Amino acid sequence: MIHITDILFWIIYAISLYTTIFIIMTLVEKRTVPKKGSLSNPPKVSVIVPAHNEEKTIKGTINSILALDYPESLLDIIIVNDGSTDNTQKIIEKYKNKQITIINQRNKGKGNALNCGLKIAKGEYVACLDADSFVEKDTLKLMLPYLDDPEMSAVCPLMKVKNPKNLIEKSQWLEYILYAFIKSIMAKIHCINVTPGPFTIYRKKDVDSIGGFDEKSIVEDQEIAYRLQSKHHKIAQSQEGNVYTVAPKTLKDLYVQRKRWYKGTMLTFYQYRYMLFNKNYGDFGMFQLPAFAAGMLSLPLVVLLFLNYTIIPFYKKLHHLYIIDFDIMPYFTFERFSLHTLITTSWLTTDFSKLFIVFLLLLTSTALMIKAHIDTREKIGSKDIIPLIFFFIIYYIILSFMWVGSIIELAQGKGNKWS
Repeated sequence: MIHITDILFWIIYAISLYTTIFIIMTLVEKRTVPKKGSLSNPPKVSVIVPAHNEEKTIKGTINSILALDYPESLLDIIIVNDGSTDNTQKIIEKYKNKQITIINQRNKGKGNALNCGLKIAKGEYVACLDADSFVEKDTLKLMLPYLDDPEMSAVCPLMKVKNPKNLIEKSQWLEYILYAFIKSIMAKIHCINVTPGPFTIYRKKDVDSIGGFDEKSIVEDQEIAYRLQSKHHKIAQSQEGNVYTVAPKTLKDLYVQRKRWYKGTMLTFYQYRYMLFNKNYGDFGMFQLPAFAAGMLSLPLVVLLFLNYTIIPFYKKLHHLYIIDFDIMPYFTFERFSLHTLITTSWLTTDFSKLFIVFLLLLTSTALMIKAHIDTREKIGSKDIIPLIFFFIIYYIILSFMWVGSIIELAQGKGNKWS
């Protein structure tokens, strides 16, 4: 008899298998990828930094921009203080000079802050940098050549977590590395669906032509990527030059971040639903959006399976122990723990088909993670074994619960904003 949990398991397996095969095929397939140009004639670049209560990181962010290996005369820096109530304004005012423009305004949100900077930007290209992120000195010179291709409207950075220490931060470090690798594959088929706040570089005229950033969106960096795709602009993914961002340190902080991401993602997907399965938008409409829709479906299913196979059995066992007044001595009888009984029981109750599938998916994920580390020039050491195990087995279950929580909040009409 087929149970509903078996159906859910096979749905998740089918989604994972299809997505994995597509990614691997795209990875090995030889495609004509536009080559990077040279930087023989460096263009003028404007760097916009939107900031709201960033007193802990804004100084390091600005210093990383000033340290860029790029002609000072061609660098136009704009810092938009979006109604900060801490010492952000006091810190940034110390940097005001001919090269750095300071805008102080009441809190209107990140999209508005970016548009304010965009209006006065003097550069042919505009780089947006979150006030909790930091660029390496060669990053700008390494990313700009991607935009020598006139069809490219933006290039995304190689984003990494800055100084990950605890298990939550290291899980995000692994997540960012894997995601950067996947994005480099998606770039081959023009399927990038987000241009991250930490130092994505845009062709200014293209951003102006589509009306700038959406000031109502809570994920303006994702919304503008969808809009660029809807107008048939192309987005590149840089594999050179690093940008580091500060990651949430606790599960509580991670949930605050992710519920904004997830709710904004669902709203953006709904806004551009007309692109789903629409051949006019190429692989973005025929693969990226369907894959994302399938992912939205699979995460709640992961939660249901986790509850069915882990939480509910644990509760039943705990309830049974409660009924027998936690008398655990019968569990330690020789008969119960005989080798023959243990082997026979395990063999008869194990679903080897599911076990094989889980093993195969873990093996494939591990191979992709290794390849991702190689491509992003990161190293896996012995100290990373525990974070890897946590990442593959527990981290995405946690994210699945956060996703479900975000769905519930969205259904209840609870809003979210950049602040």
